[in-house]
Amino acid sequence: MASTYQLLSYGSRGDAVRRLQTTLNGKGYNLEVDGVYGNLTRAAVMDYQKKNGLQLDGVVGDETWGHLLSSADTAQQFTTSRQVLSGVSDETADRLAALEKGMQPSEEARAAHARYDSVAAMEPQPYQSSFAAQLAQMYQEIIDRPAFSYDPETDSTYQHAARLAVRQGKAAMEDTMGRAAALTGGYGSTYAESAAQQSYGRYLEELAEQIPTLEQSARARYEAEGKAALQRYELLRDQDTSAYSRWKDSYNVWKEARNAARQEAEDADSRDLTIYRKLLDYYADKADAEQKASLSNATATTVKTSGVSKKTSSAKASGTAEAEAFTSAVDKYIKENNTEAARALIRENGSRLTDEQREKLFKMLLHYYGSNR
Repeated sequence: MASTYQLLSYGSRGDAVRRLQTTLNGKGYNLEVDGVYGNLTRAAVMDYQKKNGLQLDGVVGDETWGHLLSSADTAQQFTTSRQVLSGVSDETADRLAALEKGMQPSEEARAAHARYDSVAAMEPQPYQSSFAAQLAQMYQEIIDRPAFSYDPETDSTYQHAARLAVRQGKAAMEDTMGRAAALTGGYGSTYAESAAQQSYGRYLEELAEQIPTLEQSARARYEAEGKAALQRYELLRDQDTSAYSRWKDSYNVWKEARNAARQEAEDADSRDLTIYRKLLDYYADKADAEQKASLSNATATTVKTSGVSKKTSSAKASGTAEAEAFTSAVDKYIKENNTEAARALIRENGSRLTDEQREKLFKMLLHYYGSNR
């Protein structure tokens, strides 16, 4: 059965991608609607697929399209956690609300994508041979060259030999006639004419005997001309091959740089997505802990402790739950060797810990790194 929606994946472009980006922004993401399915759009799609239990492949097909477009009111989907969660601190609710809007790229990821765009824009122009037209002409001349044939009438060497033979024959004939006339007192004779004609004929016979040699010489010239033409063609082709090799080397250098920049951008996106998911999990756990603490406090408010107000008891319980969730999450990430997520949590929450809680965190880190030396 044909697909209901246009299939989109990394590298897709056009109006369908713009529709996808607009729809995702309606779900709380913050994408530039540029019609290009790049790394940020793919990260948003994968985040949406993960949150909604869809196939996690970054490809927008019938399943993902259907889920995206089936919501009755996308503007209401991301109601802030402060409105739907009771017993959760404003800070936790705000952080959850911000995280629910989608992953925001870090400065490192933005810089990596800028480097990739810069390198990609430097793609060499396709190879254009400056020898192509000349090579084509020379090749055509070689294959159109007629086969060897010999015609003495068109051979300049033969024609020269023929003119020389005729002159020499006439000279010999006149010489013979002169000698015969001297012997007969100046009168011509049939004998003299016959002898003169024979002298002339010998030169013509010698000319005819030269034809095989002249034909062989003409064939040698024909073959030499063919070899010379082929050598000129091969020399030009070698120059073209060298020029292409130089272009190919420069293209490969660019291609390696582009692939490295793309990998760097994808790695930065992957790190951002990992940290984003960890933060989302952390604040969800933290909200759960705060809710449980709030329920405990609601029960404890019926019991008065000596010299301690209900407000103080509630604050202590909430603070303890917060710290417990924080240190538990840090411990979990460190054991998973996910130090980036642990550092992100410490940067965001470490300043609110008490001295006692900081000491506990320090001992936990010291124990972990001491046992993994």
